[in-house]
Amino acid sequence: MSDRTPPNRTSITGRCEHCEWEALAASYSEMVEMYHDHLREEHPKAWLRA
Repeated sequence: MSDRTPPNRTSITGRCEHCEWEALAASYSEMVEMYHDHLREEHPKAWLRA
């Protein structure tokens, strides 16, 4: 059994200002993609303005 600790991982959190959607991503670019996917599916008028 190893006593090595796993490497530190950075997490990016995001939320929607139009609803209660929240997400956790490994990178900023992943969060942007997830947020835009959410906007496109749930708030298309807001997505067109983004």
